[in-house]
Amino acid sequence: MRKFYHILFFSVLLINLGYGQCQGDTNLDNTIDEEDILIVVIHILGMDAVEGAGFTNGDVDGNGTINVFDLVAIVDISLSPEIGCDQFLPIDLSLDWQVQEDLSYFDSEALENIVNDEIASFQYIRGFIVIHRGEIVSEHYYNGSSMGQVFNIWSVTKSYISTLVGQAIDQGFISTKFVTLDSIFYQNNYTTQVTLEHLLTMTSGWPDHVGYMYTDNILDILLNTNLIFEPGTQFQYNNAVCHLNSYVIKEMTSMSPKNYAMENLFPQLGLGNPYWGVDADGINNGSYDLKLTLRGMVKLGQLYLQDGYSGDDQILSSEWVAAATSPQFNYFYAYLWWLPGVGYLAVGYGGQYIVVVPELDLVIGIHSATQSSGDYQDQFLDIIYGQVVPMFDLNGSINDFEVNFEYITSTIK
Repeated sequence: MRKFYHILFFSVLLINLGYGQCQGDTNLDNTIDEEDILIVVIHILGMDAVEGAGFTNGDVDGNGTINVFDLVAIVDISLSPEIGCDQFLPIDLSLDWQVQEDLSYFDSEALENIVNDEIASFQYIRGFIVIHRGEIVSEHYYNGSSMGQVFNIWSVTKSYISTLVGQAIDQGFISTKFVTLDSIFYQNNYTTQVTLEHLLTMTSGWPDHVGYMYTDNILDILLNTNLIFEPGTQFQYNNAVCHLNSYVIKEMTSMSPKNYAMENLFPQLGLGNPYWGVDADGINNGSYDLKLTLRGMVKLGQLYLQDGYSGDDQILSSEWVAAATSPQFNYFYAYLWWLPGVGYLAVGYGGQYIVVVPELDLVIGIHSATQSSGDYQDQFLDIIYGQVVPMFDLNGSINDFEVNFEYITSTIK
């Protein structure tokens, strides 16, 4: 009989897991342990009722009540290390965000105090959103901004262009990230030395070109500019050279970056048909000038957190997600993503951020006024990583992490 019960229990469990529940996790801390067992006992004794998502998770057999059979099942789950809630099922990013109504599993009051007392006091803040396990747990807009406001995400665009390059490699349009530019454009003394990876890591050796967006024939001008250091030997943040990634996409896919994104990325993220500025030759800016809402902007962070999946469809390979968010030439920069010390970060001028902490299933988005100060950005990042991120470390998985914003805030003011 016990063997039959276990077979029945695990069958019900697997069915329910298919619907994205975390069976047995009554306190919504992403683990099933003695605390969940105690909560169920207290519920059964009528001392304190479990409600909301906690009740759904506690009702293991799905019969609408939490009883002794659910208690036995939860004990079994807690004793089975192969069963847990380490990851949620990837959400379909083409759909609107869902809002988590039950915030009892973390210190939501402390978060709201931070939002209302500290973040709201910033002159330059426009929008703040927290996504945990694929659902919005906090969202606020300030100083005349709103959920529907479309804004220039500035250099967060770079992380989008990195994604498009990754997709082009995944789909076979580009053979490898190590390909030299003479194989993509034409041969000269510089293109034989510079690789696509050099463009992605800001180590090409080319100087910046401030007016690149307004200069005719900018591709030839950039490709024929003298190198100022040997490719792959120094990091130099460079908007003009990053723009060459857009030309790589155009050359290898025969589509503009936006057209390519309209087939492979924007619909899958539910971004519609966003504005994306172009240079004098009509090629979308590979460094900035993509305009999105805050809810739209952070979809990219969720895509990476979900290992390139939107629902059941993997639109970006696991290999690219890992490479694009891991140290490459140095410890603080990957493939057009910043590495602050925990997770990774997309950064735009003035204080536009996508904060991603995969270990915590956490994505945070910030929209700021373009004219914000460096002090504001330092203070905001301190609040995010010093106060907000630890709030979601429910299992102590990233205890004592260290962050470093020196290169980020000194490079992007």
